[in-house]
Amino acid sequence: MEGFLEKFSEWPTLYKVGAWLGILLFSTYIFWQYLYKEPARKLERAMEKIENLESNIRNQRLLARNLTKVREEVKALDEKLAVALQELPNKQETSQLLASISDLARDAGLEVELFSEKGENYKEFYGQKSVALTVNGSFHQIATFFDEVGQLSRIVNINGVSLRQPTFNDEGRISLKSDCQATTYWYLDESERRSHEEQATDNKKRRRK
Repeated sequence: MEGFLEKFSEWPTLYKVGAWLGILLFSTYIFWQYLYKEPARKLERAMEKIENLESNIRNQRLLARNLTKVREEVKALDEKLAVALQELPNKQETSQLLASISDLARDAGLEVELFSEKGENYKEFYGQKSVALTVNGSFHQIATFFDEVGQLSRIVNINGVSLRQPTFNDEGRISLKSDCQATTYWYLDESERRSHEEQATDNKKRRRK
């Protein structure tokens, strides 16, 4: 080592500067390659991992908040559905409900000349059942009857209303005869919808044969 230093001291100044620069560059390379580059990579990977974890945590927290909100919305919708279903009778109540329409007509002072139940009709989520009605009485009595039907807690629609030629009754008062249809609805539960869909599919197959 001493011999090398003696020879190094005899080198021209330019050579000495070049050698020192070479040693400096080599040392810098060693520092970069082994003491800085790899730790920097590790730091970068660690920071990336942390950022990903923080992002996942934020997303999970947001999801948790949204899940609570969604649960609250579903609960509110369930409550609204329960209220809405209260306006619809179940299937077993439909005949009794429609029969009460005849009582409302008589209570209004009308004469019920026709009360004929029609078949059931099914939609995607509900079924409907109707009766054909012919009532006779004054215009005020007919209007009162329609109003009473509209006041029912269950949904009953009066449609297809027609008025015939007015006549005079025995008391000399004008009497009107009205034809109409009263329809009520019920919500189909899952089993009823499935049964109806299967029946509709069977009917289509029969028509194709």
